[in-house]
Amino acid sequence: MFRQSVGLSPYQYLLQQRIETAKRLLKQTDDSIMEIALRCGFNSHSHLAQQFRKLTGTTPSRYHSDR
Repeated sequence: MFRQSVGLSPYQYLLQQRIETAKRLLKQTDDSIMEIALRCGFNSHSHLAQQFRKLTGTTPSRYHSDR
């Protein structure tokens, strides 16, 4: 039912929300990528980087420096 109403699986929806939060924090704070990864529920900065790149096509470092 969730997939029918939202268009994504619950996991994909949650992952997308976590990445959006990470994007906001990368743009608005000077926190390290590791701090942002942990705040968004990722196990490590590399886990964030892997998922971030899949969904956005860029790395968190590059996204952070482009602000």
